[in-house]
Amino acid sequence: MAEMKRTTPPKKAPEAGHPPLAAKPHAPQAEAAQAALAAMGGGELAYIRAFRAAELRNIFPQTAELHPAVQLFALFGADGTPLMLADSRDAVISGAWQNDLSMATLH
Repeated sequence: MAEMKRTTPPKKAPEAGHPPLAAKPHAPQAEAAQAALAAMGGGELAYIRAFRAAELRNIFPQTAELHPAVQLFALFGADGTPLMLADSRDAVISGAWQNDLSMATLH
């Protein structure tokens, strides 16, 4: 039987002193960013968020149970208030336009 050779170098453990590639924001920074976005919106700014139905009860507690893998889209006010729920992004965009809301892209 032939011996197998490794073709890629082994992964290195993160060195001490180097920050991780992805880190969760600190709570005070996240709260400040959310407050700034809410103040900026003034009832005229909204954002769209895509998520799976498994998260649905956390955002919209009054909704019926759906299969956890179903893709959904929600429209939120700048302050984080849920405004609309739909199964397509286009329906949420249409709802925002009908209510004269400008939409922001979040990354």
